Amino acid sequence: MSPFTVTVRLAGINDSNVNYTGRVEVLYKGKWGKICRDEWDMNDVKVVCRQLGFRSALAEFIGIDTKEANLSVVMSKVNCDGTEPDWESCKRGDDNCVDDTGAQAMCEPSKLATEIS
Repeated sequence: MSPFTVTVRLAGINDSNVNYTGRVEVLYKGKWGKICRDEWDMNDVKVVCRQLGFRSALAEFIGIDTKEANLSVVMSKVNCDGTEPDWESCKRGDDNCVDDTGAQAMCEPSKLATEIS
C-alpha cells in the first residue's frame, strides 16, 4: 500500500449492530484520522457510502456526538462531485479545520430491503 493510499470507515457509534452511520475516518499516510466537517456535503457522503458497499447516502450529518480526542483531522475541504468511484478520487484542500467534530455520514443499509419484507 502506498503511503498516500486512503481507506475509509464509519466509526464512533457504540452499537456493534450499526455499521452504516458514524464519523467518517480515513487511513491516511498510515494513521486513522478524521475529515474536517467544513464544506462536507451529500456529494461527499455518496462517495463514502458507495465505497463502503451501501446502496445510497441518507444524510451528511447525524447530529450524534462522535468526537474522538485521540484522532486528529487529516483532511479538510473535501470536494467530491458524487460520481467518483472511490474516496481516493475526490479533491481535497488544506488541513486548516474550524470544526473538530469531524465529518459524519449515514448510508442506507444494504440489507434494509430484506429486513422490511
